[in-house]
Amino acid sequence: MDLLEAKRLLETGATTPLALLEEALERARAFQDRNALAYLDEEAALKEAKALTEELQRGQVRGPLHGLPLTIKDLFPVKGMPTRAGTQAPLPPLPEEARAVRRLREAGALLFAKTNMHEIALGITGENPWTGPVRNALDPTRQAGGSSSGSAVAVALGIGLASLGSDTGGSIRIPAAFNGVVGFKPSYGRISLEGALPLSRSTDHAGPIARSVRDAHFLTEILAGESIPLEAPQNPTFGVPLDFLEGRLGVEVRKAFTRLLEDLPALRAEVREVSLPLKGVYEVYTRLVRYEAARIHEKALKEHPQGFSPQVRQALLEGLSLTEKDYRDAVAEREALRLELVKALRGVDALLLPTQPLPAPPLGTEEVELESGQKGHREAFITLTLPFSLLGVPTLSLPFAKVEGLPVGLQVVGAYAEDGKVLAIGGWLEERLK
Repeated sequence: MDLLEAKRLLETGATTPLALLEEALERARAFQDRNALAYLDEEAALKEAKALTEELQRGQVRGPLHGLPLTIKDLFPVKGMPTRAGTQAPLPPLPEEARAVRRLREAGALLFAKTNMHEIALGITGENPWTGPVRNALDPTRQAGGSSSGSAVAVALGIGLASLGSDTGGSIRIPAAFNGVVGFKPSYGRISLEGALPLSRSTDHAGPIARSVRDAHFLTEILAGESIPLEAPQNPTFGVPLDFLEGRLGVEVRKAFTRLLEDLPALRAEVREVSLPLKGVYEVYTRLVRYEAARIHEKALKEHPQGFSPQVRQALLEGLSLTEKDYRDAVAEREALRLELVKALRGVDALLLPTQPLPAPPLGTEEVELESGQKGHREAFITLTLPFSLLGVPTLSLPFAKVEGLPVGLQVVGAYAEDGKVLAIGGWLEERLK
């Protein structure tokens, strides 16, 4: 059941906020081994669900999300819940509640739990030595993806109807793809990150993880505090950046993607090859994000370095060693890459490419096999998603195939501020890929 279906059942009296929460709690207990949740106070959640149920019975509705149970990634402060961001290091000062969380609360959402994540959002595996790994919803021996790992697993397993995540290089889209759900990274700045723990202020995005594209659209409007009209072209034209994808996919994902491209013309869509070389994008992104992240966590890094796990500490120390010139150069190089993307999007409605090169790998994987040979896990997985966070454009991931029995995600990438168009095309694809 998706969010909008649950909303319809609430409005017709076929269910109650309390019944929806009890179902979410039951799922949380049944799938405790997946380690999706960072914090849950059942007693407080049940008390709030009862109040929301009674209000609904009296005809009092707080807003469009009244009584719908949602989870929140543990880098967004939520009133009455601790924020740890998956680390043992002290965090910079944070307010009582992040603005995006407040928007959900004001819309009547039942915010019942916080989700586990890759430490301080600096990683894409969901494996965290402090909190234990979040395990894939479909196969607990596999990675959940990160950094919004718990959010995607919770949504996939019905522990709540949707979740609020964040994405700096793929942190909404990668876990959504690994677990067979929908993840939307809106245009940069569309959803406020005020009050959330930052990782890289110039690259961070907040967005929903949900069970359907229509849910992602509905939640994005609430989180952004504005209407986002869906503008679907009747016969969409898709650009496929084959030069960018060269050597970057696994053999089976390449086959699944090629089959999709061959099927699209029969669905009255046009497929065009576009050029998007994005040379050096991985290095530019890594320099920029690590420089910014190291400055956010500088005090903790100097005073409590042991509070960070070795891998995260090493990444932050590398960021700390970068000079202001290194950073300024990365910012300038980002602008050149931005122009490449603008050019690639000319004359097409959206770009299409896989979200991941391979299905979710086994826990502990450090190297993977791509068409071009062995690659380190981080570079192999994040290179397909990071350009679109780095460049701030709206990008949706939705399931499109199965490889080795596991879901694989498809990215729909649009021009800056064309969030409605990306979501509309995503809905068009979702309908046809069922």
